[in-house]
Amino acid sequence: MATRLALLIQDRFEALTPSEKKLAGLLLDRPDEILTFSATELAGFAGVSKATAARFFRTLGYADFNDVRLQAREERNRTGPVHQVPMPVEAPEGAATVPTHLQVEMANLTRTFEELRSDSISAIAEKLATAQRVWVAGLGAEGGLARHTRIHLSRVRSSVHLISENAGAWPEELASTGPADALLIVALRPWPQVMSPILDFARTTRLATVVVTDPTNAARVRRHGATPLVCHVSTPGPEASHTTVLSMLHLIASALAARIGPSALRRRDLIEDLREELDSPD
Repeated sequence: MATRLALLIQDRFEALTPSEKKLAGLLLDRPDEILTFSATELAGFAGVSKATAARFFRTLGYADFNDVRLQAREERNRTGPVHQVPMPVEAPEGAATVPTHLQVEMANLTRTFEELRSDSISAIAEKLATAQRVWVAGLGAEGGLARHTRIHLSRVRSSVHLISENAGAWPEELASTGPADALLIVALRPWPQVMSPILDFARTTRLATVVVTDPTNAARVRRHGATPLVCHVSTPGPEASHTTVLSMLHLIASALAARIGPSALRRRDLIEDLREELDSPD
C-alpha cells in the first residue's frame, strides 16, 4: 500500500514546480530512502537545491523533513518491516552493468506489487469480463504494449479492440464505444496532453476505465474518474522501464482468464487449433 507521503505527492504533483517534481519523482520511486538519507542528500540525488527540498516538504504540509521521517518511521513500525530491494542512486559511468540493471528491475517489481491490493486486480478482471467490448489504447511509446495486451486479452474473450496509434482516428474510434464497454489505457509520464480529454469522454460515456501508469499520474487518473494501476518504472537513466508494466498487463490477462473460467480455456484451445490449421502446408 502507498505511504501517506506518496499519496500526498500524487495528489499535488501537478501543482509542483519543475524542480519540486524532480524530488517528488525520486521519492515516489524510492520511498524507503526517506529513512536512509538526509534532506540534503535526497535533494542532491534529485539534482535540486536544499531550499527546494525544504519548500517542497512545506508545500506538502510538513513543518520540516524531521516530520516526514517521523511519519515514515511510524508507518514502518505499524506495518512491520517490508522487504525492499534498494534502487541505485545514479547510473554507473559508461554502459549499464547487468547487476545494476537487475537491481533496478527487482526494485521496481518489488515496490509495484507490494503496493498492489489483490482486490484491485479482481475488480478490474470483473470489469473486463462483464464488459460488452474491451478497448485497449497505448499512448506514445506505450503503443506497442497496447498491441501486446490486445492479443493476450483476445485469447481469453471476444470483442477486444485496439484503438489506433494514429491520433487522427481516435474521434471515430472513441465514438464507437458505449456505456457497457471497458477501456484499458497504458500511459506513462510525462502525462500525454490528449489523456485528459480522453478520460473526460470516458467518464461522460460511463466507460469502465483503467489506466496502467506510473506514480506521478495516479492521482490525476483518479480525478478523471478512472482506476489507476500504478507501476514503478524508474531507471538510473532518462527512459522509463517497461518491465513492471508488462508484468502488470500479464497479471490482468491471467486474472481475466480466471474470472471467465472454462470458456476462456475453450477459446484458447480454439485459437491454437486455428493457428495449427492455418500454419499447416497444403
